[in-house]
Amino acid sequence: MTWIVRLRGHDNGRIVESATFQAPDAAMAAYRTLLGRKELVGEPLAAVFKPPQGVDPAGNVATLFSRFDMPVGYGRIAADDPRLDPFLTKDAGNEIALSACPDRPIVDWETDPRPFGECLKAWHAGIPGGRAAAARELRVPATTYKGWCDGRGSPAEGAIRRLMTYIDKDS
Repeated sequence: MTWIVRLRGHDNGRIVESATFQAPDAAMAAYRTLLGRKELVGEPLAAVFKPPQGVDPAGNVATLFSRFDMPVGYGRIAADDPRLDPFLTKDAGNEIALSACPDRPIVDWETDPRPFGECLKAWHAGIPGGRAAAARELRVPATTYKGWCDGRGSPAEGAIRRLMTYIDKDS
C-alpha cells in the first residue's frame, strides 16, 4: 500500500512536489512537515495527504487538503494539530481543516524575540482574511503593513505587538 503526500497548485491542480510512503506514520510525519513550511503560507498551494485505496474496507479514510492561501481553521490545517491521524474519517478530516487547533496557546507577540516583520507574517497567517484583514485590525494602511512585513521598522512596534496579543486573546 502506498501513502502519498503532495504539494499541488490549488487553482490549477498541478503537482509541485510528491512523495510516496509505505508506512502511514512516515506519511503523516511528512505531511506535518509540509504543513509547517512557512515559506508556503499565502501561496495558492494545497498540501494533500492521500491514503491508499482500500486501506479501510468501509472506504471512509479521508484525503486531507490544507490550503496555504487560507488561515488556520479556514481551510488550512496546523502542523501541530494533535487530531491528525492517517486513518481519519472524511468528516473528521473536514472538521480539522475548518477548525483551529485545539488548545493552541496565545502567542505573546510583545515578548516574541523574532523580528517585527516575521512576527507580523506569523500573526496574519492565523487571521481570516490574511494580511489585508490584519492591516484593518491594526487600523493602518495596507501599504504600511506590507512595509513592516518587508522589514521596515515602526516607532510604535512595542504598542503594535501588544495590540496583536490583545486581538488574539479577544478572538
